[in-house]
Amino acid sequence: MTRRITLTILATVWLMLIAGSATAYFTTRTVLLKSLDQSLQARATALPQKDDRYVVRTDLGQTTASSANPSAAPVHSQIIDAAFTHLADGTRLRTVTLRLITPAAATTVTYSTPTDQFDHILNTLALALSACCLIGGLAAAALARRATQIALRPLHHTADIIGNIDQRHLDRRIDAERLPPELVPMANRLNGMLARLQAAFDQRRQFLGDASHELRTPVAALITNIEVTLRRDRNAADYRTALDNCLTDAKHLKQLVERLMEQVRSETLTHDEPATLVDVSQVLDECADMAASLGQDRGITVIRDFPKDLTLTTPTRRFRSIVTNLVSNAVEYNRPGGKVEIHCEHNGHGFALSVRDTGIGISPEQLPSVFQPFFRADQARQRDSGHLGLGLALVKAHVDAVGGECTVKSEKGVGTVFEVRLPEQCLPQGVEMA
Repeated sequence: MTRRITLTILATVWLMLIAGSATAYFTTRTVLLKSLDQSLQARATALPQKDDRYVVRTDLGQTTASSANPSAAPVHSQIIDAAFTHLADGTRLRTVTLRLITPAAATTVTYSTPTDQFDHILNTLALALSACCLIGGLAAAALARRATQIALRPLHHTADIIGNIDQRHLDRRIDAERLPPELVPMANRLNGMLARLQAAFDQRRQFLGDASHELRTPVAALITNIEVTLRRDRNAADYRTALDNCLTDAKHLKQLVERLMEQVRSETLTHDEPATLVDVSQVLDECADMAASLGQDRGITVIRDFPKDLTLTTPTRRFRSIVTNLVSNAVEYNRPGGKVEIHCEHNGHGFALSVRDTGIGISPEQLPSVFQPFFRADQARQRDSGHLGLGLALVKAHVDAVGGECTVKSEKGVGTVFEVRLPEQCLPQGVEMA
């Protein structure tokens, strides 16, 4: 890259030097030639001159004078031709043909003079310009290479930083202030990518830690029950009780594994279903009935705020999972006698779905983490509700997969609102309509 930039700069400088030298040479030549012709014109009107050669002819082509004064002084002269000629001995001449108008008649004068001084000036100029081009080109080559090395030094430094970044050093960033202004947008985008990668790896580590913690508890309980049961002989009733406890732990493990598998499938397209026309109103009604059933013992009221003719082209299981998880979450963390409001409308740009509850709320410092797998607020952990903390993570994964957007607003002790915005056709990349 350094070589290419150096050659490009060098070629540009040389072209500019050559063009400038050629312009200077031909401009000077034109000016000197015009001055020479004007000088010859002035000398022709004042014949004779020492060492000058001239011929005077009439309009009929008759020679009336040669190396002598014309018959009368001209009152007007006009150059009608000018050219270079050569004598037999190699002498170069500048020959000018003029039209001389006198009171008596009009005559033609062909006037010549040696161009030794003119040629000497032009040769000296050409030699000086050539030397300047050569010296300037060499200096430009050295300066171009040096300037290229200095200009690319921050880029090489940036490349070294990027080359040393791995999953253990994702906190490193590119110093955009050391880069030229043209490279600052690239550095900012790379820093943004590194920040996203760091967040993804942190979330992955948190996910693995939480999954290990969730799996360890039922597995430890299962092993403990089996070990205690096998310490001594027991009757059939004791064995049955032990098996019931083991079955409970096994069901909890199955639930956890199924949610983990659903979480993985929600983030991939290989197992995605085709998009079909979904009766949104029917799905919302079914989820509202489920919410009313879940909250019946605690006196939770479900409010339905959506028309009866809403339809949406989307993968059915994804949409149902979004609504089901939001509604069950609103019921689970609501207060006794609270409300759950399900609102959905078509706003001209797509669908807007919101689920509002009057529950315990989420503190501001915990809001950024609500969509992370296994995240549960402190109150939720204390309730020992059996929730795994994967519901909202599934909602976020499904919404992102179909090109939508999911946000949350909450006030501690007042309630929480989850808002989902979906496009007209929720078609994941690579998924066709059924």
